[in-house]
Amino acid sequence: MSDNENLFPNILQPAAAFKAYAPMSVKFWENQEIALNDFKEFAEGWFTRRQMAVHAALEAAQRFGDAASPSDMLREYQNWLKQEMGLLAEDGKACQQQVLRTAAHLRKQQEEQRQSAA
Repeated sequence: MSDNENLFPNILQPAAAFKAYAPMSVKFWENQEIALNDFKEFAEGWFTRRQMAVHAALEAAQRFGDAASPSDMLREYQNWLKQEMGLLAEDGKACQQQVLRTAAHLRKQQEEQRQSAA
């Protein structure tokens, strides 16, 4: 019997440690869920804009073939380029919003940690 006591002196200590770390692990997985939802929203927007860009490029390619003169062709190219640059600007805006959302979430976590430590 004493051998078992020496082999497993504090067998219940890990349970206490798990209880102490449980709130942190719950918070970790809540943060993962928030991050994944944000990334999903960002990715869906990006794919939507890429589909719009491909559709615009396809239409422009068809109009290039129908152009009666070089100036018509240039006008079609400029229209396509304007639309493409607008979509790229939207990509940049979405990326900026994603970074700001992430930074706000991280700041909120730091404030919560400071408050719980105090």
